Amino acid sequence: MHHDGPGITAMSTQIIDLYRRCYAAPPWSETPEQLGRYPAKLAAGVAKPNFAALTESDGAGRLTGVCYGWPTPDDLSGNAVYDALVTAFGLPAASTLTRGAFEVAELFVHPDHQGQGIGARLLGRMTAALPAAWLITNPGAPAAGLYRKLGWREAGSLPAGFYPQSRASVFTLTRPDA
Repeated sequence: MHHDGPGITAMSTQIIDLYRRCYAAPPWSETPEQLGRYPAKLAAGVAKPNFAALTESDGAGRLTGVCYGWPTPDDLSGNAVYDALVTAFGLPAASTLTRGAFEVAELFVHPDHQGQGIGARLLGRMTAALPAAWLITNPGAPAAGLYRKLGWREAGSLPAGFYPQSRASVFTLTRPDA
């Protein structure tokens, strides 16, 4: 189901619960403090211009997957993620990676429903009409294998410590025909 910011805000409790379930486990193993910061992170994301989200639920109406993001702004200053991109790739390359691209901020699927194609469906629908998209993930995580299978390419690693418990890499998708 497609959602705008108010639609996601209305179901934020379910999304936060699912996020905690997904990101408390390896490879992310977020601490209670990190998990506690997610509600504010979600609220900030929802407020971004042209925020878009997709969700999927099971037959009983329980949330099984979430994918959301927004177009990357031209100005990459003043944001920890963009600062890490600039540190890792330099400003010209970071700008080239993100210019005109959709930033997939989050994609997560309930652990009991992983491997059923939910992540692929959500990501495919989210990026189908876009010329370019990017995201950050652990390059060794099962999700990274999915991204590679779907045609995403690993552009490179972010600085050590960007994500304290895990390595993080930027993956990109470019469609010349989109």
